[in-house]
Amino acid sequence: MSAARRLSAKPPFLNAVRNALRLRCPNCREGPVLERWPNKILPSCPFCGLSYFREPGYYIGGMIVTYGLTLLVVIPVFLLSLLLPKLQGLPDYVRLGIWILFAVPLALFLMPYSYSLWLSVDFWLEPWEPEKINRRE
Repeated sequence: MSAARRLSAKPPFLNAVRNALRLRCPNCREGPVLERWPNKILPSCPFCGLSYFREPGYYIGGMIVTYGLTLLVVIPVFLLSLLLPKLQGLPDYVRLGIWILFAVPLALFLMPYSYSLWLSVDFWLEPWEPEKINRRE
């Protein structure tokens, strides 16, 4: 069995999620996914050559994951904040400003993990072959 074929074997789903949260290649689990924060995705893995872009607009799904994860945090925190007496006396525009200042940085923080999760789950569901790369060792 070749090394490339061995690396592309389907790992357990939780391992795929763990590697996504570490921002690592879903194939070799060593190469980085991001070039820089928050969402500059590398074109391919520098170790195994797996392309991180399957088609134009591929990471729109990652944006949806970011949106969903942000809502999973913001909505419960918002509902809990309704119980705080200090926030109840504030005008609506001040409360809106506080939520914008909370939600935007949260979305920026979650963005790289969402993109990596999108890539890893897609690879886990339907793996594709890495491109041949010439590495000097």
